Amino acid sequence: MSEPEVDLSEDFDHEELRSFWNLARFHAKLNAAPTYFGPTTLESVPPPAWAYGDSTEESDAFVAQVLADERGRTTAATADYDGELPQVGVLSILCDGSGVPRALVEVADVAVSGDEVVESFTVVYQR
Repeated sequence: MSEPEVDLSEDFDHEELRSFWNLARFHAKLNAAPTYFGPTTLESVPPPAWAYGDSTEESDAFVAQVLADERGRTTAATADYDGELPQVGVLSILCDGSGVPRALVEVADVAVSGDEVVESFTVVYQR
């Protein structure tokens, strides 16, 4: 699927994304290291934010489905990945069609089937 109409190019200059990330990393226990070690890379570098679908409505429906099942799946052409497939265990922030962050998700599985990549993920934290 192509990118939705949602513009997430500002990434973490967007206050709502920063606020969501602060809550999500706490609830997902990503900041569990004692303070004398300092922040970990995982804690201090926010994951990318994205929305799925060709329209706001499609993105909203996808988010509703993911939040109801606490898991999701996307399919895209292998060529869209430029040889860099998603890695299991990687976190990202799933946004709705308006660009509002709704869930912290983790890649659970990546499968290549012919000329398609199927990426499955689980919800780590949702708002």
